Amino acid sequence: MGEPVMLYRSFLKKLPLTLLLAMLVWLLLRPVLDTAISGFAQLLIRSFEYPRVTRLVVDDHKAEVHRSDFRTDSGIPAIPLTEKHFNTIVLLALFLAMPQPFSRRQLERLFMGWCILYLTQTMNLFFHVKCLYALSLGEWSLQTYSDFARDFYGFWRYFTDLPGRFSFPFLIWLGFNWDHVTQLLRPAETEDEDQLRKAEKKEDKKQA
Repeated sequence: MGEPVMLYRSFLKKLPLTLLLAMLVWLLLRPVLDTAISGFAQLLIRSFEYPRVTRLVVDDHKAEVHRSDFRTDSGIPAIPLTEKHFNTIVLLALFLAMPQPFSRRQLERLFMGWCILYLTQTMNLFFHVKCLYALSLGEWSLQTYSDFARDFYGFWRYFTDLPGRFSFPFLIWLGFNWDHVTQLLRPAETEDEDQLRKAEKKEDKKQA
C-alpha cells in the first residue's frame, strides 16, 4: 500500500478525535478569543473614527457596541462573538490530524495559520459594527454614510459571514500544508497505481 494511501487513511481516522480535541481547546480559549477579537476590532474601528467614540465591551460572549455620543436612553446593540470564532475548531482539527502535528514545523504552520484566521475573525466583527452604523441607525446612518459605503460594508460583512467564515480554515490549512494535502487528494489514484505495479510484478514472475 502506497504512502499517500496510508496518509489519507490515517488522516480520516484521526479527524473525529482531533475535532473533539479542538472543540475542548476552543471552549477553554473562548473567553480569550472573545476579548482578543473585540479588542483588535475596536482598535481598527477607532483608527478610522474622529472623534474616537466606539467601545466594544464583551459580555456573555457578545460584543456590546457602546458609543460615547449615544443618548443615555439608547439601546445598546450586541453582536454574538461565538459565530465569529467557532471556525477555530475546524482549523485546529485539520492541523492536528496531519502527520506529526506537534513537530516544530507543524506547530509553526499552525501558529501562522491561526494568526491569519484571527485576522479574518476580527475583520468579520469590524464589518458587522460598520454595517450597524451604516444601515441600522436610521436618519443618522443616511446622513453619515454614502450609498457606496453602505454597499461596501454590506458586501464584506456578507462575504466574511458566509463563504469566508466556512472556507477560511480550509484555505489556510491548504496553503500551509499543500505538500501533504496534494497526497491526501489523490489516494484512490495512488492505490490503483500500487495495484497495477503488483499485478505487473506477478506477471513478470510468471514469465520468469
